[in-house]
Amino acid sequence: MAGMRIFRPERIPGLSRIPKELLRRERFCERCGRETEHIVYRVPKRVLFLYVKEHAESLQESCAACARSAVIKGRDREEILSELESRGRSPER
Repeated sequence: MAGMRIFRPERIPGLSRIPKELLRRERFCERCGRETEHIVYRVPKRVLFLYVKEHAESLQESCAACARSAVIKGRDREEILSELESRGRSPER
């Protein structure tokens, strides 16, 4: 029972639209002008009455210092997804 979670927001339809944090990493922030911690998260997209987790702009990151956010695309996106898979964490969870 210790590993069992009581509150599962992914099972509640109204909470499925909340972005889910995937990882944190150090990156250069253009606004801050220095290396800062960035939070990488998945943002569901609303399609009619459903929220789709897997779409082109689903991965985003925000600077922890200045709160600037950006969509992760291309090579960076593929690197993050492969890093999550190698850690054994599915990006869908």
